[in-house]
Amino acid sequence: MRLRERNVLVTGGAGFMGYHLCRKLAAEGARVKALDLCAGSVCDRVDLVNGNIACAQTVTKLAGQPDIIVHLAYPMALRRRVVDAGAVSDSLAGLINLINLALERDALLVYVSSIAVYGNGRYAPIDEEHPLEPVLLHGAVKQAGEAFCQVMALSAGLKTVILRVADIYGPASPGLSVPIKFLLQAMRAEPITVYGDGSDRRTYTYVDDFTEAVVLSITAPGAMGDILNIGGDWCVSMLELARAVNTVTGGAGRVVRLDCRGAGRNLHISSEKAKRVLGYQPAFQLEEGLTLTCRWLKDNPDYY
Repeated sequence: MRLRERNVLVTGGAGFMGYHLCRKLAAEGARVKALDLCAGSVCDRVDLVNGNIACAQTVTKLAGQPDIIVHLAYPMALRRRVVDAGAVSDSLAGLINLINLALERDALLVYVSSIAVYGNGRYAPIDEEHPLEPVLLHGAVKQAGEAFCQVMALSAGLKTVILRVADIYGPASPGLSVPIKFLLQAMRAEPITVYGDGSDRRTYTYVDDFTEAVVLSITAPGAMGDILNIGGDWCVSMLELARAVNTVTGGAGRVVRLDCRGAGRNLHISSEKAKRVLGYQPAFQLEEGLTLTCRWLKDNPDYY
């Protein structure tokens, strides 16, 4: 158990990534507190409390005495590309409150950012030196959060690690996830709809690889102060993803292409630095992750 007796606060602990991460941290021996706006359940070893991190008093009252803070909480409105000033304000205010908490408690802050900070990508594979050119508000807010962490590390000694995660999927993924969309279409005997010529490429990351990367970012001696991409080892086109889903679900689906401009993006993310610094090694191949997710969908037919 790599985190025995460590006190870990996870914001957004009732969400998809938070749920899986809290269970992983608890399995590693940590005492885990999950702070979320939404009610829910994680497991018996996780203390789930309801509260808004944008409220400084709430953070002070509910956070406890963490050694480690993993910041996952993020407004769903921004993921859905809604331009919501209140959501932006709450997101950044919440991060500031967590930075202050980390400084007060001398805690490590793991800031979970996104490959959205890179935008459409000038070259592939995309490493951490790639220009930050977000094309979505989601990426811009994540970039701002990174800047806050870096400034406070330089000016106030904040202990922080920044993880730029590639598209994460797995059991209970949000409905916006393309693997979930394709799996549901195939399982319902509907056409698997691919936009354009299907050449858009993305790096997908199974959720258990993500949770292992977070544990490594906490425990690896050289991680603090660094910025690391976290992704799977396989970058696939949407057409290849659709075909993999078809294979996993028994081959009954039919791939249909829908007209769409702007095809051809290549979001091939390099995790080579994380492999060097953390010893990170993705363990789940794409079809294995899709199979596990498909199995969960069959066991939870009414989830979506």
